[in-house]
Amino acid sequence: MSEETSDTVVTVLDRLVAAGLSPERAEEHLRSGRVQVDGETVTDGDRAAPAPARLVLVAG
Repeated sequence: MSEETSDTVVTVLDRLVAAGLSPERAEEHLRSGRVQVDGETVTDGDRAAPAPARLVLVAG
């Protein structure tokens, strides 16, 4: 693993996109307050969310 890769911060937006959401759809969920990280509602897609943080989309 390269040094650059080990220093990369995985964000909420990264995780949502990796799960199959388009970046636009992920941003929409964030703006609407429908994303939780470890039980806390988040609206900032740039927030760090490395595994094993649990991301949940809440029905709205």
